[in-house]
Amino acid sequence: MNIKGQEQAPKEKLSSKIKKSTIWAFLSLILFKIVLDLSYYFVISRVWSYAGFELHLNSFKLVESYLLLFIVFAIIPKSLVKLSNILVWLLILLSYIPMLTIFAFKDEDRIFMYVVTAFWITVFLLRYIPGVSILSIKQSKIFLLLLFVVLTGIVFIMIYKYFGLSLNFDLTKVYKIRSRYVEMKIPLAGYLFNWVGYIIFPVLLAIFVKRRKWIYIASIIFLQILVFSTTGNKTFLFAPLFVLTLMWIFKKKNPLAYLASGLVGIILLGMLSYWIIDDVWISSLFTRRTLLDPAQTYFYYYDFYSNNNYTFLSQQRIFQTFLDYPYHLDPPHLIGEIYYNNPKMGANTGIVGDAYMNFGFLGLLLWAILLAIILKLIDMFSKKKDISIGVSAIAMPAITIVNSGLLTNLITHGLLLALVILYLLPKKKAKQVSNHV
Repeated sequence: MNIKGQEQAPKEKLSSKIKKSTIWAFLSLILFKIVLDLSYYFVISRVWSYAGFELHLNSFKLVESYLLLFIVFAIIPKSLVKLSNILVWLLILLSYIPMLTIFAFKDEDRIFMYVVTAFWITVFLLRYIPGVSILSIKQSKIFLLLLFVVLTGIVFIMIYKYFGLSLNFDLTKVYKIRSRYVEMKIPLAGYLFNWVGYIIFPVLLAIFVKRRKWIYIASIIFLQILVFSTTGNKTFLFAPLFVLTLMWIFKKKNPLAYLASGLVGIILLGMLSYWIIDDVWISSLFTRRTLLDPAQTYFYYYDFYSNNNYTFLSQQRIFQTFLDYPYHLDPPHLIGEIYYNNPKMGANTGIVGDAYMNFGFLGLLLWAILLAIILKLIDMFSKKKDISIGVSAIAMPAITIVNSGLLTNLITHGLLLALVILYLLPKKKAKQVSNHV
């Protein structure tokens, strides 16, 4: 009896730890939602009401928003056994929870919010479908090195030929730099610069950090700044810090709680900055533009396309030869014209708005299936690989999926390239210990 009791004790202790960490993760998400709600009420709606962030708080929907979050958390994958869980956590934090805030504080459409919730639940459930074994390629390291060298070399030559080697650290000049970059109309630049800035350089940075190659680390950071200085894309500038932060977070025992707590800290810092020194820079850059702007745009896309024709992918270049696009402006500028009274403003949308724009509620089901397939591929390709390197490959796609369509993300923003790199990465020799939340 004693022996049996001793054998059961470790299991009971492990169960207790898992339960405790799950509670902490849930409380962290609730705290994130509360702080985001408070920021909307006390800062965002007061400073940026002219930009559409009016205060129309529906108390009943506020309660609903927390109930919906509880349902999603109950189903969300909670272990770090699979790399795709990281992408899911980031999308819930950066996309779904901000939508819940907009839903309650702007009194947005209940049906759409419920369908979006069903979208994420569908994605979670589809991930339980068994995958298949993928054969590895012999000498994959050579193919991976060749991929890195060719893409980096092409981009470096393009920068040297068209722009010269100059660095810019002045964020006030980004729009001028961006305009010059767009006017150049360099063939394939929109793909190549995104591929190296979002995928290649972050992965190389992670590899060199793991190996403590400080000179190579400095070189990658230099190249990343060079790409930012050429394109004016601020995301390139902050990508290295974001990737390094994620690598550090996912070494912790409860990464989901750390992620949510980090976001809470940034939002609180923005609120304190507004109250103490009357500065809204942090709240504008992070709380409004990173979290709430995309969430608000989702509802704008739903509002417009629920009363007008869907696009049925006719806005995609590859389909324009045989599909007629029904509007005078592309979707981002059309929404900019209607909801921001500025046709020059590109109100890009992420996976939810893109799905509804193309096929309505059916689009959300189709995109849920497509996203689930991508998540399964991430898991199959990253099996027995170094999770720190894997995190660096999917970190930036997690950001761009919030602000761009899924098909656009696959090609233009490099998600497909990230899958290729995950496939080519060598397997770890040592057994990797999984984290649980």
